[in-house]
Amino acid sequence: MYVALYRKYRSQTFSDIIGQEHVTKVLQSAIASGRIAHAYLFTGPRGTGKTSTARVFAKALNCEKGPAQEPCNECKLCEAITSGAGGDVIELDAASEAGVDEVREHIVDRSRYAPMEGRYKVYIIDEAHDLSSKAFDALLKTLEEPPPHVLFILATTEFNRVPLTIRSRCQRFEFRRGSIQELVQRLDYICKQEGLEAEPAALTLIARMADGAYRDALTLLEQAVVTSDSKITAKDVVQQLGLLDEEVANAMLVAASEGNIRELLASANEAISSGKEPREILESLLFRLSDLTYTAFQVTKQESIDTTQRASNHALVQQIGKEKILEYRAILSDAHREIRTASLPRLALEVTLVRLAEVGKENLSEIEKPSLNIAKEEKTQRENPHKETTYEPPDEKLSQTSSAVVADSANIHALWERTVETLKSKFKSAGAMMAHTSVVGMEERCFIVAFTNRFQYDRFMKSQNMQKAVKDEFMSIVGNTDYDIRYVFDDKPRAVVSQVESPLAGEPLARAVEEVLQVKPE
Repeated sequence: MYVALYRKYRSQTFSDIIGQEHVTKVLQSAIASGRIAHAYLFTGPRGTGKTSTARVFAKALNCEKGPAQEPCNECKLCEAITSGAGGDVIELDAASEAGVDEVREHIVDRSRYAPMEGRYKVYIIDEAHDLSSKAFDALLKTLEEPPPHVLFILATTEFNRVPLTIRSRCQRFEFRRGSIQELVQRLDYICKQEGLEAEPAALTLIARMADGAYRDALTLLEQAVVTSDSKITAKDVVQQLGLLDEEVANAMLVAASEGNIRELLASANEAISSGKEPREILESLLFRLSDLTYTAFQVTKQESIDTTQRASNHALVQQIGKEKILEYRAILSDAHREIRTASLPRLALEVTLVRLAEVGKENLSEIEKPSLNIAKEEKTQRENPHKETTYEPPDEKLSQTSSAVVADSANIHALWERTVETLKSKFKSAGAMMAHTSVVGMEERCFIVAFTNRFQYDRFMKSQNMQKAVKDEFMSIVGNTDYDIRYVFDDKPRAVVSQVESPLAGEPLARAVEEVLQVKPE
């Protein structure tokens, strides 16, 4: 008779329980010292080994060679508990036996009797949070003052739903999700035991989709075995899980970053036509963004990534940008939560994708074209040429003929502040970033601008488009395009130099200053 993998490879000893060493070591120490509590509360996500650990603990306590830190799994009692036939280990599923009558019949009335064969009568209550309030009340007295031969183990995925009166009488152990590396190691071990061949990338995909649950990982592996021919490949797993191919997900993210709504919606429609669900498309994009986030911020993931994959991720991060990656994750996370209850999930997906493209288009427009406010301002200027505006285009004639810049620090500060204010209205992200900068000096024909914020400096230096936008705006206000800007980080910026060298002197300089600033120098 065929046995499911998660049942066939259920942990039978403490050493076989993966990823919960912080629990198993304490339980083994308690057995060795003889300090056995009367009630334990195992909490944590589904599929992380709570019930399996409870059974192993029960075997270790009742083993004929024990109490032992590891059950022998050979004696009569160990074999009975493993097969579920042990009369001294009673398992209740609170999801189906949640009433007060069941608790009184199976626990309260029978707990007074001594164990039939073992040392302890162990009650394992799975999904304990599903017990009714009356059932908890009936259990409370026995749990508070149990007979010396009785031990309770309550397992729950929802710790907060267990009454405080119950929690306060139990030793709590919190089970954690398995890491992707731990899950991959377990899957690889089982594949070798079963004689299965699988690509490392396929096992990584299964481990990721299991979300830290060992049982879910084995179930997904079992499905992959059925759907694959001879070798389990990443492509087979992608098809099985309903995910997008990595190339398709990459193309959609690039299209979004470029504001290409047409390509983005076309890719989504093609994916849906091939059988993908809208929610699965969002999950695929979120998984790719997760990988890109690790790459963008140089965080090493526990699972191994080959050199080709790492290079691909790095190139994609450079193309999309850190800021967009974080914005996209926020948008897609909200959409993934809301699409569960959406009456028209496909339309909800399309709205989300359009939002992604609009974010990409906004970021592009900040660098490549004037903002909507500036466009309106220019239109107003054409309609009313006598009305003053904050935006002044560069004077081409002056830019070509004048090689003078500003001669004193006050004028330099004024021009830079004017540049920053203009940027704030035209290019908001650049303006906000330059708000805490200042011109601190000049070398030959190059202004030196200092940042006082390291994060903003690093972010700005990685954006060539933003640097160009700032330079163009500053030079248009200065009235000379022959100069350059060099950016530095200085958390203690120096005062701007009091005198800036100029290739002009005397009367020519005075005339140039008068033309640029439209004021007569004193």
